Amino acid sequence: MTIPSDRKLIQAVFAGENTAYEKLYDRYAPLVRAVCYDMTGNLADAQDLAQDVFMRAYEKLDHLRNADSFGKWLVGIARLRCKEWRRQRLRSQDRNVGLNDAQAAAPDPPNDDRIEQLRKMITALPPKERLALHIFYLQGKSADNARRILGLSRSGFYRVLERARKRLERLLIAEQENI
Repeated sequence: MTIPSDRKLIQAVFAGENTAYEKLYDRYAPLVRAVCYDMTGNLADAQDLAQDVFMRAYEKLDHLRNADSFGKWLVGIARLRCKEWRRQRLRSQDRNVGLNDAQAAAPDPPNDDRIEQLRKMITALPPKERLALHIFYLQGKSADNARRILGLSRSGFYRVLERARKRLERLLIAEQENI
């Protein structure tokens, strides 16, 4: 069984096939949640934002110029939505200065310390490098799909990925030396 391309699925959405958008959601939801988590640091907020991203994308699907770049377009919507979320949150914090952090947001469930340490180190990376790691390693996308989502050439993607790995390695070594 062949996996339909994004273009074919989008054409099916326009033709009224209800399950086509579900397939696009299944394909890209983990990536969108990763982008949202990267920008929010909170799993519950990331899941809510990811749902909102897919709703916005569905509503504006007719604005997509190149169906083959759906993933890249979706990541752009996710980044924009997360920036909006941050602005709203800052405005809300300004109005609710009296609330303490425990009231403002529920914490994520506790994790293994090493995983949490790695997450913090990944968030210290530049955005393009963080996204390359998320797409390629955490989402398991092929290098070809990952480079298309990021809008890079094959060699450009591998350079970004290599920089991310080296920077992460330096952070891990520095952390080990501090222990």
